[in-house]
Amino acid sequence: MLCIFASGSRTQRKGGVLRLYWADRVAKEIIDSGKFKPYWVDDMKTLSGYPTIGSLRGPFVHDFIYKALQNAGVEAKYTYIFNDFDPMDEVPPELKEKFSQYLGFPLKNVPSPKEGFPNYADFFAADFGNVLRELGIEAEFLSSWEMYHNGDFDEVIKEALDNSEKIQDIYQKVSGSQKKELGWLPLQVVCEKCGKIGTTRVFEWDGKLVSYKCEENLVKWAKGCGHEGKISPFGGNGKLPWKVDWPAHWKVLGVTIEGAGKDHASKGGARDIAAELCKEVFHIENPYNLPYEFFLIGGRKMSTSKGLGLKARDAKDLLPPSIIRFLFGRTDYKQAVEFDPVGTMAIPDLFDEYDRCYKAYIEGSDEDIARIFEMSQIGDLPKKESTFLPRFRDVVNYLQQPGVDLTKKFEELKGDSLNEVEENILREREKYGKIWLEKYAPENLNFQMSSSLSSSVELDEEQKSFLSDVINLIEKGLEAEELQKELYNLSKEKGIPTKKAFTAIYQVFLGKEHGPKAGALLVSLPKEEVIKRLKESVKK
Repeated sequence: MLCIFASGSRTQRKGGVLRLYWADRVAKEIIDSGKFKPYWVDDMKTLSGYPTIGSLRGPFVHDFIYKALQNAGVEAKYTYIFNDFDPMDEVPPELKEKFSQYLGFPLKNVPSPKEGFPNYADFFAADFGNVLRELGIEAEFLSSWEMYHNGDFDEVIKEALDNSEKIQDIYQKVSGSQKKELGWLPLQVVCEKCGKIGTTRVFEWDGKLVSYKCEENLVKWAKGCGHEGKISPFGGNGKLPWKVDWPAHWKVLGVTIEGAGKDHASKGGARDIAAELCKEVFHIENPYNLPYEFFLIGGRKMSTSKGLGLKARDAKDLLPPSIIRFLFGRTDYKQAVEFDPVGTMAIPDLFDEYDRCYKAYIEGSDEDIARIFEMSQIGDLPKKESTFLPRFRDVVNYLQQPGVDLTKKFEELKGDSLNEVEENILREREKYGKIWLEKYAPENLNFQMSSSLSSSVELDEEQKSFLSDVINLIEKGLEAEELQKELYNLSKEKGIPTKKAFTAIYQVFLGKEHGPKAGALLVSLPKEEVIKRLKESVKK
């Protein structure tokens, strides 16, 4: 029995169990609770460098929830905040030499790594914002710096300072952190002398001004200048520490739905502190929580500052945007997304799974997996009409076979000409198939000519004699099939086992023990380069 939830999110009963796409299930739970109105989804990120592909997990989780709410027929909003008022507390490896001197400064007050941007924060926000838009993330991007400097946070700053003791008690009760003994108040101000924010400790509040000291050894990653002073906490002179800043954002904006990585949701963690602050200090409802699992490559979580993992900005050079959305959207937020593209069949497998969901969408055969396909699309959904899908595995196989016209080959397989949609799919898969072969395919599946004769190639006299005579065949300019026959006949004439003879060709040109048809391979390569390589191998 098929049933429809509101105007678009689907459920399906299979074997007596009601199934529901994970984002639709969350949207239904949010709506049915009646607690989280208006439906305001939010996420945020501090950009200390280029985010890794793993940093896309949060934006995607929230985007899928946002779209599921819309599909359910309710009004929803999605904001994404760049925490650009945060201090620079880490520097990615490629920028350490030039930017370590700015540790402790607000990200907005650090120079841009490239010309054309006002500062470090704006450069990385523009870069990551473009990535998110290209991947179909439909959020409104906001600047924390701007909100503080516009005075939007003045009220919550006053609430936090007026309730400093209560906040200190919450830190101690929830996480065991001893803030009261440190003379700590919940605010960081920009030092009027050195300009750093990460090294200042506010220790007094008289209702109008805060007293602070820029301490030399407050943190391990930056040195304070020792200046002491008094300053108004409002209008962008300071910001709340992030565990207080998080729920303060919820109050300022009216956020009702926001999750974070499971590390922040652990017992005694930032989310627990935020929940207590919502209740005891800011007097708002705790937003719907989504403690999501990590994105792992080879079982490892990635780090922006340590330079581990593929950059988010490079994701489009790995996979098409719809396949990237599929990679993140197919997995429930409570489960880790594990993906290791290097030297594995993970990418061909991913395309196969995507095609399975595409076919279910077209045929209406499985609404559950068809829904995953729908959520992977950017813009309008494709028409539900018969569509021939060139299999990615086949594309990369034919790419390595010299002289194959991909369009003609797949028209043969289809039994008809490709329509515009199918041709576009093929061209896209051709593009990413070439990338996969060049950068990510297992070594034994890549049959492209090696850039030079490998030093590991060892040929005996029989093989060298065979290759010497192959030069004569190449000079004749034979066609692929004719050359294939002549190579076979030559091995018989010279009394060398066929496998041994052809292995010599593959080793010399591919650095492998096997490959495509040798005749087709040699004809596909520049004649002069083939002769040059053969002569080099015979002399070795």
